[in-house]
Amino acid sequence: MAIIRFDYKKIRGTYQPIIPIGIKFPDCWVPLEVYIDSGAEYTVIEAGIAAGMGFDYRQGKKIYLQVGDGSLIPVYLNLLTVQLGSVRVLCRVGFSDRLNVNMNILGKTDIFDKFEICFLQSQHKLTFKEIPENSDNSDN
Repeated sequence: MAIIRFDYKKIRGTYQPIIPIGIKFPDCWVPLEVYIDSGAEYTVIEAGIAAGMGFDYRQGKKIYLQVGDGSLIPVYLNLLTVQLGSVRVLCRVGFSDRLNVNMNILGKTDIFDKFEICFLQSQHKLTFKEIPENSDNSDN
């Protein structure tokens, strides 16, 4: 069971839960920084990153996600391998050319059910503790 620790990243004088990850495209791994967003349903990456890798992200399932201003943006979900520290997980990764937040987002789906995640805001630290595959998460 892996425990992965990250320091927040300092952006314009404030510390933010931004961490490095890797995404496996068909021909290569790509390192990215993502904002950990416990309010986001899906991981969403700027579409230009996929396009730059020659990956046709539009082959994925098209959905619409509501963003902070209430509008809906098109997102194409693709099943890709995401690496956090030494741990790799299959994850539905969305791509959108309308994200418009100047950062990629790591959301809950396929990530938050595989890790216990602790935001230690006072120390600007984030911990991901891998949940064993065979653990029983039910309340019964």
